[in-house]
This record gives sequence, C-alpha cells and structure tokens, in this order.
Amino acid sequence: MFEFLTNLFKKQKSHAPRKVTPDAVRKYAKVTFITPARQKGEKRVTFSARQIHQGLELNSSYPLVCGAIDAHAFEEFARVKLVKRDGAKNGVSAGWEFKVLP
Repeated sequence: MFEFLTNLFKKQKSHAPRKVTPDAVRKYAKVTFITPARQKGEKRVTFSARQIHQGLELNSSYPLVCGAIDAHAFEEFARVKLVKRDGAKNGVSAGWEFKVLP
C-alpha cells in the first residue's frame, strides 16, 4: 500500500515540448562536436541535424536546428568555417562539415 501511495504522488514527467533557442542549439553543437575536435587537434569536423536533434531530445524541430547551425553566428561562436553543407535545407538529412579554426 505504501508503494501505491508513493507512486501516486510522484512527480509526473511533463510531455510538453521544451523551449530550445537557437543559441542553445549552437552551444550544444560547439560543446558536443567542435570543442572535442579542437582538443584532439582535428582540422575538420562533421555532424548532422539528426545528431543534434536526438542529442537535445527535440520533437520535430529540424528547422530550428538547421537555422541555428546555418547562421553565420555559429561560425563566429564556435570559431569554425563552413566547408560543406549537405542535405535538405530544414530536414533530418542536413549535414555540415566545418574547418576548425585555432
């Protein structure tokens, strides 16, 4: 009976979508992909919208992800230069290759 009561009053997980900003997407990409590549001395790094979308546990937010990474602000923030952009403009197949600047 005690277990029933404790389960009854447990905080329920909210299924409402989280508000994620373009700056949060850029920060996630920098911390997850760019910084480790820079620390390893890698000259280039590639990642996809799918990886960011899954990593941030987003729901149907590919335009947000693509817009945040495509913006010139990302290159300045992460100190990278876009080498190649593949895939859909705002979709799951979007991918980027960046040159890691010192």
